[in-house]
Amino acid sequence: MKAVCYVDGSFNPKMEKYAFGCVCFHPDGEIEEYCGSGNDPEAVKQRNVAGEMIASMLAVRWAIINGYDELEICYDYSGIECWVTGAWKAKNDLTKKYSAYMKDKLDRIKISFTKIEAHTKVEYNELADKLAKAGLEKEPGIPEIVKREK
Repeated sequence: MKAVCYVDGSFNPKMEKYAFGCVCFHPDGEIEEYCGSGNDPEAVKQRNVAGEMIASMLAVRWAIINGYDELEICYDYSGIECWVTGAWKAKNDLTKKYSAYMKDKLDRIKISFTKIEAHTKVEYNELADKLAKAGLEKEPGIPEIVKREK
């Protein structure tokens, strides 16, 4: 079964913090929302891209925990797809770790990507953006994913 997640990242230079938002859809239409933040000094250098990558990895983890064999990730930052497909070379430690994590999961789940133009009023992309901004207000950390009871 296939699930869909919209992902986004945010960054606040004054707080020296990045954040992420993720909107996950079960095939029956039920929605789960996740957000959080981080302040790792190396990841801060990547600004909102750190949040984009975390949101995507969270989406994959969410889909695997919930037993899906396919996931569509809807994103507005091209690196999310390009570092996984090899269209872009991962050049720093964080993008290399992201790429390796995502490629490793391809043995367990089929991942497809859909590019969404940013800030074009696509409802769930806007919600992922809103969640990422809300994540900046949270203590650093990644929320726990609990398997949904069917």
